Amino acid sequence: MNNRVNVAVIIGTVFVLAFAVTLTQSENQVESQIVEDKIPEELIYEWLKKYDPSEQTISVSGSSTISSNPDTLIIVLGVESESKTATESLSQNSNSLNSVISSLSNSGISEDDIQTSNFSIYPLYDSIKDSDGNWQQILNGYRVSNILSIQTEKINSAGDIIDAAVSSGANRVDNVSFQLSDDKSQKISDDLIAYAINDATQKAEKALVPLKQKIVGVKSVIIHDNVVPYYDTQMRASFNGFAESSMKSTPLLSGDEEITTNVSVVFYISQK
Repeated sequence: MNNRVNVAVIIGTVFVLAFAVTLTQSENQVESQIVEDKIPEELIYEWLKKYDPSEQTISVSGSSTISSNPDTLIIVLGVESESKTATESLSQNSNSLNSVISSLSNSGISEDDIQTSNFSIYPLYDSIKDSDGNWQQILNGYRVSNILSIQTEKINSAGDIIDAAVSSGANRVDNVSFQLSDDKSQKISDDLIAYAINDATQKAEKALVPLKQKIVGVKSVIIHDNVVPYYDTQMRASFNGFAESSMKSTPLLSGDEEITTNVSVVFYISQK
């Protein structure tokens, strides 16, 4: 009887030990898996630094504006001609346009400063009512339009250029504008960015004085470029009211062009 009890006790002890070993192995595997899937501390730190709700910042806008004299003159003008046939209209237009280009060259305008901006040939129709009372489209001729774009640094020669072109056959002046060249505009824009950021920094520093805070870093900078052209009123009025009979010594005056740059800066701040 005692032998049977001893055998049963031994078997039970073996089962308990086996279960304990299995449980320990399972716990070790789970713990090992957790360690393997652990998020790196560097990522946690970066996340907390980025999304920490206690982060102290101040957002400020800065701006700067410079008025500059334009250095580029752009004139859009050309010749428009009409004739019974497309060939005749094109021939007349070509002759007049060649005369205009020659006159511009004699005025000191390089051929490199002249380019075609638009060319078109289209038919002209008259509407006639027939005996039945129906309107009919009757071909009446052709119109040829050849428009040139002149871009030059001769800012003070706008009136002379137009006078020379009109006198030699140009019968369209579509636009006159005074602008900044790309190089000059870019240089001014680069300077304005620094001025605008300085403006934002000064505003932030003044705002932080009563709060007893100081700037300790920059979180973000957003630059908003805004070019605002300005044309002199006298030039615009003179251009709007010109007529071929009054084109001699046409007074066209350039006005300053304003370039404005705005920035939005977010600063990190802390207690002094």
